[in-house]
Amino acid sequence: MNNIDYTLDIIGEKKTYHPREEFILPIINSNKKIFEITADNSYGKTFVLNLIAYALEADKLSDERILKSIKESIARYDDEKSYGLNYEIDLELPDNKKLSLSKSIGRGKIIQIDDGAPINHKILHRDLTVIYDVPTNPNERLNAVIKDLSVWNDNIKSKTINIAKYFSNLSKEFDSVRNEDKIEKLEKNSIAIKNNIADIEIRIKKKESWLYELEIYSNLKDLSLYLKKRLELETKLLKKQKAFKLLKKPSKIEKKDELKIKGLNNELAILEKDFKEVISKLIAEINKDTEIEELIVDDGLIVSYYDFIRNTEINDIIQSDDYVAMQKKFIESIEYIKDTIIRFISEKKNNKSYIIHNSYKELINLLEELVENEIDHFLKSATSVDSKKLKSSLETIINQHKVKDYDSLKSFLTTGLKPLGGYISQFMRVQSQLNKENKKKLVDDDGSKYYKIEAELKDLKHTLKSVKNNFDLTCATCANDLKILDLSRFDSLDKVSAIQYNVKQKISNPQLLENLNASKTEIQRKLRDLREKIKNLDSDKRLNERALEMERAKKTSRYNDAQKNKIKSFLHTISLINVNLRSYADLISKIEGGNLSEFTAQEDVKFMELAGKIIAYSMDNKLLRADGDFVNLEFYDMIKQEFHCENDIIIKKDDVSTGLASANYLKQRIENVEGKYVVILLDEIGNMAQNALDSVIKSIKKIEDQNRLVMAVFTRPNSKGIKIIEY
Repeated sequence: MNNIDYTLDIIGEKKTYHPREEFILPIINSNKKIFEITADNSYGKTFVLNLIAYALEADKLSDERILKSIKESIARYDDEKSYGLNYEIDLELPDNKKLSLSKSIGRGKIIQIDDGAPINHKILHRDLTVIYDVPTNPNERLNAVIKDLSVWNDNIKSKTINIAKYFSNLSKEFDSVRNEDKIEKLEKNSIAIKNNIADIEIRIKKKESWLYELEIYSNLKDLSLYLKKRLELETKLLKKQKAFKLLKKPSKIEKKDELKIKGLNNELAILEKDFKEVISKLIAEINKDTEIEELIVDDGLIVSYYDFIRNTEINDIIQSDDYVAMQKKFIESIEYIKDTIIRFISEKKNNKSYIIHNSYKELINLLEELVENEIDHFLKSATSVDSKKLKSSLETIINQHKVKDYDSLKSFLTTGLKPLGGYISQFMRVQSQLNKENKKKLVDDDGSKYYKIEAELKDLKHTLKSVKNNFDLTCATCANDLKILDLSRFDSLDKVSAIQYNVKQKISNPQLLENLNASKTEIQRKLRDLREKIKNLDSDKRLNERALEMERAKKTSRYNDAQKNKIKSFLHTISLINVNLRSYADLISKIEGGNLSEFTAQEDVKFMELAGKIIAYSMDNKLLRADGDFVNLEFYDMIKQEFHCENDIIIKKDDVSTGLASANYLKQRIENVEGKYVVILLDEIGNMAQNALDSVIKSIKKIEDQNRLVMAVFTRPNSKGIKIIEY
């Protein structure tokens, strides 16, 4: 086995499950093919079996081959309203081929052998047999041994029916020619797929154009910010340099001590800068929104908190007489301002305009999904509403109820302000270390100021260099996108603003600018979906063209009249055999009904005697006993419900225990299984003793020795943890 990977979403429970490595890794990393999984309840043992059976389409098997309850358990994963199941499973087949099973979002199950063309479950089940059982009910299991008489009959009937179908299809080819109707249908389908691909490619180009326009506009906005930041940093740097020239470097201090003092000053400079940047961003966010600014200005208490925040430096907190009280007051002020603004945003979100704007925007998104998936025509047939007109009307409603987007501000308030407390504490710790070093090395106030400003200059230069690098990179990107050769057109805020204004006017969908980042993310998501759809359509196109090619290549009948007569004669004979097998099936169904007293006709009695020997033969003429040994089984008396064994031993059916009944049944099923490949799944084998299980494993080993076993997996309850046993 190469791989088992899956994602199971249980929608109602809002839970997502992935493979347990304790289960999966020992299996996929092993060279063995027979495994026993023991684990406690609710560990997902049964799901592993269900997943393999579901991928192998075991729920499509007949009731004779798999219990109805198991089929229902497997088939429930088709309910996409309750479950989201995606998987990739690779199984190594005994003849060194690879069976690939997969299912992903937007696509159904795919079955491939050696990465060839996908096949359906009918083709798979011609070669691969799945045995999936829960050996728990003794009567059910032992009755199933007897009922397998019906399976034997049905197997023969199935084979003869397949043979009859084969020769029937040959007879249909006698006078056949190419199916022109099918060719016409495939040709129309090919054109439809090509047109669909062309339409999606147009939508992709349109969205790529939008994304390109937004990227240019976003880069120009960043360019303006870098210019403002550069000017601000250059002004600060000039002032600091003037102040630094007036200071004198402390003398008589060793190099290693100076480096330590410089390092601490550098750390303080960075902390102070980070602190100021957070406070500056808070002030900028408040100043750029008139309503929030008025909210603060109109309330004296809020103003007092706000003024305290604006006018307090980190040094003011550290150097205050009561550092703890000052820090507490500052953090409380931050929290008060934050809570006030968040309450304001929450009230805005409950506003009627906000609800209208967002609800109708979601409706437009849904409508776009319908259009992109070409299913909006159902809307028109149900409501007589044209999709394009409806979208235009909805956009008008949104424009009439425009609202501000406070998501980025709320995100900053909830996460961006958190580091402030840490900055203060860390600044206090580093300042304390610096004071000790200054005192130890006899650095006076002037010397301390020298190192402090030197550190601030270093940080300013570093930040300015970073801003200039970002500006240069963004400038080059903008120049390339806008085909501008003269970079001097980006060297001032006025010039960049003018270019930005021109670009904004040319954006084909101005509504995308309402929330730039959200628009870019949404467009990228839709592009991914459309490209995936193109990929799927390309696959459909290839399959359709292959079918068309095969149909066009068909020729007239390959058989002469003598061969045709032989085929028709054989077909008549095999049809008579099928009629007789159906009669046997009716007789067997009466036996399974349990009313055996009605079988008085000599033909029926002889058939039942033969059936009893067939049952014994199907069990390899052996019956497993409690001591783990087998006794030779001669026949089963269907009237008295007795097993007649060697040395005149007679065992009543009801005297065979739960585990032994299960083992006898499974041994019979496994050793008589047909198919080029075999997968065996046994759930909850806890009612079987080890000697009984060993006999079942011996039967599986026979399948493995025949080079037919793909894999066998059993599960058993175990409250002592997970354990994988290999055989």
